[in-house]
Order: sequence, then structure tokens, then C-alpha cells
Amino acid sequence: MRISVEPELEELRSAVDAQACRELAPLAAGLDREQAFSREAWEAVRSIGLTRLPFEEKYGGDGGTVRAFVVATIEVARHCAVAALYPGTTIQVAMTLLEHGTPEQVERYVPGLVSGERIAAWAFTEPATGSDPRQISTRAVRDGDGWRLSGAKQLISFADQADVALVFARTSETALGAFLVDTDAAGWQVGEPSEVLSFGGTEARPIALDDVPVPAGGLVGTVEGGFDVMIAGEAFGKVRTAAITVGIAARAIEEAAAYGLARTHRGTPIARRFPTIQALLGSAAADLLGAEALVLTCADRLDRGQSIAAEAASARLVAARAAREAASAALHVCGAYGLTRDMIVERLYREAVFYDIAQGVSEIQKIIVARELLAGVPHGGSA
Repeated sequence: MRISVEPELEELRSAVDAQACRELAPLAAGLDREQAFSREAWEAVRSIGLTRLPFEEKYGGDGGTVRAFVVATIEVARHCAVAALYPGTTIQVAMTLLEHGTPEQVERYVPGLVSGERIAAWAFTEPATGSDPRQISTRAVRDGDGWRLSGAKQLISFADQADVALVFARTSETALGAFLVDTDAAGWQVGEPSEVLSFGGTEARPIALDDVPVPAGGLVGTVEGGFDVMIAGEAFGKVRTAAITVGIAARAIEEAAAYGLARTHRGTPIARRFPTIQALLGSAAADLLGAEALVLTCADRLDRGQSIAAEAASARLVAARAAREAASAALHVCGAYGLTRDMIVERLYREAVFYDIAQGVSEIQKIIVARELLAGVPHGGSA
């Protein structure tokens, strides 16, 4: 059960499904076990066109939309969730430059990012920040016409593969700036990747910035506009993350349904004999449809250039919950076999649980939604 989309997107969905099944599905288990970046997977993602989909042709894109990107991302995630995550920060940086960058920055960086020839990192998280940008301690100090950055970042995906990173640093006690850093710059130091529950194939690493020089043209937006830059990029980041978790949920339900029809009890498939199994599958499928519809709605609003702070946080929250519940249901349907690595259900469960925590814990998403809700209520309410 999936949300129906326009005929051209149904064609895209079918084509991406076939290519991801052929090129990425065979890599998924190895990426999970080895927890190392796969150049083969990156090239497959480029071949599928994920990096190009949301961009206009004048930037080297396919003239597509965020909606098309979401449809394709869900299909890739069904076969290899970590590969669906691969183009995310590269696209996020390119989109941020198109919204906040100078013409020179767009010309220098965007075409290479859109084609996937260059990889970008989003360097926001620090050891003590969590999800609060006000806790950032990395400093940007004036150096003639340019800047020098000093500080530390933590759990930065693709830090070792990136050609460029968008680094957030404090420009004063109260203001934040966003800076483009070429990763071959002096003082850019990458540590060893953390071993994580799942999605280790992104190689999340610490970064030390030791007086890293940034030319004047490296500032994105204004000296005090880093929060606006961050918020714009994070909205897209939440939508793509929600799309990945929708893909995880869809695959978990497929695996559970297939097992329930293949496994029999006294000659009858357990999915047909036991109402408890039907209830598990039905509840998970209903949650999936709701999550997918919300993610597509967010994509449409991004395509229209609308602000979606509450909607993006809601999609992030609802899709992560749908993935967790679907993967849990799949484990219950498959029983002890689902806990083994002979089936992919245990990996799907780890991937689903990962996004209850990573890139903004669920509790933070609830607070964002509540904050936006309360901001829209007339002062004092009806009381």
C-alpha cells in the first residue's frame, strides 16, 4: 500500500525501484557491517540521479522537484537506507547556496554538488550542542578581509569524503555565521569515525578546526545570519530524513507480510489465520500511509518556497514513529527469525530506532511543533 502520485512520478518510482534493487540492495548488508563509506554506493546514487533531482537544469539538475526527490529517496531507502542518506548533505549545501549564497559561490560550488562530482558536509553539531544551535562554541575571528575558524565539530557525516563543508561558527557572543570551508585548507583535521548502531556507512567523524582560514567570499549570508541559513537547510534535512524512514517502514511491512504469507500454521498462512498478525500489519500500514502523505505535502510546500518549520518537524516525528512501529511489528510477525541476520528485519529495526535520536531527537521535534502551534494562537486564547 503506497500513496499514488502523478504518472510521471510513478514511472520515476518504478525506475528507481528497479535500479536500486539491482545496484544498491546487494551492498546494504556490507555497508551495515563494515561501517565504511562506499564509493560504489555513491556512484550508484549518482547514476540514479538523486543529487540532480531537486534542481533546475541551469544548475545541472534534471529539472525536477523536491517531490520527485522524495519519491525517489523512499524507493532507494527501501533497498539501502544508508545509500538514501548519502546525497543529503550535498544537496542541502547546494540548496542553501541557491537561497543564501552569492552568485560567485553558486557558480563555484553548485554545479559540482548537483552532479555529485563533489561531496559536501554540513558541519553543525558539536560535542556539547546537541540540538541547540545557541550552544555552538566554534569561533570565527576576522582576519583581514577573511576569517579564521577555531573549534570542534562532532558526528559529521562524510567529513573525510567532503570536498567542501558548510561550517557554522559564532561571529560574536550572540550571533552565528555560516562559512564555506574547502576541506584541503590548513587546519582542517578529521578524526576517526564513530561506530554506531546503524548508518555507519556515512562515517560520522569529529572535526578539529585549528585556525582554518576562510576567504572573504566564504561567508554565506550575513555575518549574523547563520541561524537563518541553518534553519532553511534543516527544513529540507528533516524532510529527506522523513522520506528515508518512510522507505524503512515500507520495507519492514513488506518483509513482515511476505513472511506472514509464507509461514503456515496447520496449512494456513499465519497472516491469514491470526487476527493479531493482521492487526499488527494493518496498524503499521495505516501509519505508513499517513507518514508518506505528510512527507509529500512537505515536499510540495518546499517546492512552492513556503516556510515549513512545524510541518517538517511533524514529518520527521511521524515518519520516525511509523518506521519504528513497522519494524517492531515485523519483528513480532517474524518471531525469533527476525532477530537473526538471516533476515533484514533486525537491520531495519536498528535503522528505524536510529532516527528517534539522530539529527534531532523526537522530543525536540515535538517542542518545535508546539512552539509553532502556540505562536499561531491569538494572545490569551478563547479564555
